[in-house]
Amino acid sequence: MKCAGPTKAAVSVTVGAGALLVVSVLFQQRTRTIEGTWIDLFEGSRFFEGEDLLTACNSDFMDAPWLDYYPNADSATGRLIDANRNSGTFVSKYGSWPVAAYSVKFEGHHQIVGVGFGHLGASPSEYVVDRMISIKPIASPKCDFRPG
Repeated sequence: MKCAGPTKAAVSVTVGAGALLVVSVLFQQRTRTIEGTWIDLFEGSRFFEGEDLLTACNSDFMDAPWLDYYPNADSATGRLIDANRNSGTFVSKYGSWPVAAYSVKFEGHHQIVGVGFGHLGASPSEYVVDRMISIKPIASPKCDFRPG
């Protein structure tokens, strides 16, 4: 008895879906101008594209992408980040920690393919900064994402 193989239509649909997936991933990871809120805390660098501080501090906070940005400590941006490092408070059900937050605009890309990003690989994806266009501290941020 001869075993029937996949039809040409099934193969075409499978190849087409695979190609669409690859194009979609490449499109998302393209270099572009990106704006949003960066929340920088100890062992945590979370980025929220197109969001302000109020919408960023929610129950999905820990699922946010990592922001891969490490300016030279002697640069103007490095000194700005150092001066604002503990300007606010981050509160969770486990306690509170110092935090800083910034409105940022940069050229870069969203890396979504890989195995864990950021501290201990705990972030599902990351934004990579190729060139920081602007960075403005958010004064005295309070990020409280306790349930209820």
